[in-house]
Amino acid sequence: MENRKKWLVTLSIALMVFNLVSIYMIIKLLDYDQLLDYIPDGAIRHESPKKFAWLLFVNGLCNIISTASVLMALLIDPDNT
Repeated sequence: MENRKKWLVTLSIALMVFNLVSIYMIIKLLDYDQLLDYIPDGAIRHESPKKFAWLLFVNGLCNIISTASVLMALLIDPDNT
């Protein structure tokens, strides 16, 4: 295996691990009902993180799928150097 290909495989695996950790944190974020924001004038603002967390979740899954497909293509194709 060429040195460049080893680096690509290593970085692809590292990116997949990073995305899996972010998916875990996003799933933890989905457990929250609301987030509180304390405004300087003394008011409290409530927001639900669910919509944004679902967007991040879908984004993380798309990243994992695209990285895995590139990694598989890199490892399966014998002519790819």
